[in-house]
Amino acid sequence: MINIVLGLIIATLAILGMSIGLILKKKPLQPSCGGIYLSKGDMCQVCGKIKE
Repeated sequence: MINIVLGLIIATLAILGMSIGLILKKKPLQPSCGGIYLSKGDMCQVCGKIKE
């Protein structure tokens, strides 16, 4: 039982820390830059880079 409570506390602290960082930076979340969804030669819609 203590493991479940400890796990929930750690997960809550991690989510809280990420949300505080996001609020303080005052920037919107940015998606990943294409990744595996781009084929060779395609341009990323986020940053404009062309996948080589």
